[in-house]
Amino acid sequence: MTESYHRVVEASAIEDRAMMPFIVNGWPVLLCKDEGQVHALINRCSHAAAQLAPGGRVRRGAVMCPLHGARFKLDNGECLGGAGYKALKLYPWRESADGWIEVAVPDEAPGAEHLPVKPLG
Repeated sequence: MTESYHRVVEASAIEDRAMMPFIVNGWPVLLCKDEGQVHALINRCSHAAAQLAPGGRVRRGAVMCPLHGARFKLDNGECLGGAGYKALKLYPWRESADGWIEVAVPDEAPGAEHLPVKPLG
């Protein structure tokens, strides 16, 4: 899948420990800021595809799912515990010269197979 960058939000609008959900070209994107560092990841828990935001929390380099408490590292998506079963997808991002956060997502719209859901059984 090819990816393209999309302008999402002004960098100055993201506060520390903030979680800002967006739909970017059909993809559920979560922008988080922790200790001054911005992170872009899929806004779905790998347990039941629940939204991480609104309702989740950012703390100590991780995001917590509000549904069952799964925790994921912001820097690599690794599941640290809880009901999640695999790492979350991270999206490449950059800050433009005029101060906007741009996130790269696939050019194709997402299908059910792109959402992280733990298989039954």
